Amino acid sequence: MPKRRSGLESGLHFLQRRGLNKGVLGSSRGWLWIFVVTFGVRQVRKAIGSEYDLVWQGEVKPGEILQIGHLTETYTGKSVRSRRRKIKG
Repeated sequence: MPKRRSGLESGLHFLQRRGLNKGVLGSSRGWLWIFVVTFGVRQVRKAIGSEYDLVWQGEVKPGEILQIGHLTETYTGKSVRSRRRKIKG
């Protein structure tokens, strides 16, 4: 099954592809900057692990148990910083 993109990722991919064609390969300076920004945003999102991955897809049969858990680290082993602000006290 092909990997599905989120709405934001689809939009960024569209703008990046259009910016590549009209800005980098074409002569539009505005589309060139759109390409640069969208490329940077997608690379940062990939680096910090904000992209969701399909981990498992299957059928749960009667009598089977599906346990869902959340780890505080990415699959590469780097810990993920909390998005909550810590209260200084």
